[in-house]
Parts: sequence; C-alpha cells; structure tokens
Amino acid sequence: MGLQKGKEYTVQVKDDATFIEALAIVDKYIFENPRESIFPIFEGYIYNYLQLFWDPKHNIIYDDVGIMPYGADEDGNLRKFMPLRDDINFILYPNSVIDLQPDSGC
Repeated sequence: MGLQKGKEYTVQVKDDATFIEALAIVDKYIFENPRESIFPIFEGYIYNYLQLFWDPKHNIIYDDVGIMPYGADEDGNLRKFMPLRDDINFILYPNSVIDLQPDSGC
C-alpha cells in the first residue's frame, strides 16, 4: 500500500546536515518503527534506505534514482534547487524537501 501512495518522512537535522545524514535519520526511524516503511526492510533483502539511494563506494546518488531536492525561498516556496547529484556533501537548506524515486527495475 505504501508504494502506491508514496510515503513522507519529516526529520529534524542539524544546521549543517547533508542528504546522507538526513536519510540515515529516516533509516533509524524505520529501524525503530518497521511498519512505517514502504519497502520490506528485513534481513537478507533490504537493510536500509541508504542502500537504495546512495553508492558509498563512489559517494554518489545512484544514477537510476529520481531526485527532486528543493529548499524554501524567501516566500516559503520550494524553489531553491539543491545540487545533490553534483555534490553529495551539499548542506541542506532549512525546510527542504527531497523527493526520491528509486528505479523499479521495469
């Protein structure tokens, strides 16, 4: 059901947080609340969301991941683009929203 409707996670991060740190907080939340996951996270299949979106060997977001990372402008509209593909260590804007779409393999 979660995959069809999507899922939203709101996390609080420190002021100089990166995408990886924010997603790690989501992983911690899912570890503590496994029923809140849209993917079947269990031993032997998927261990965390980070493995779906981030290539730690090359420190990049996988090419086949759709990502729309925006922060709020002065008026609160999500218009400030965050270049996370170009710089995985980019500091997230306050009140940012990152939409992720993993490749379904179809």
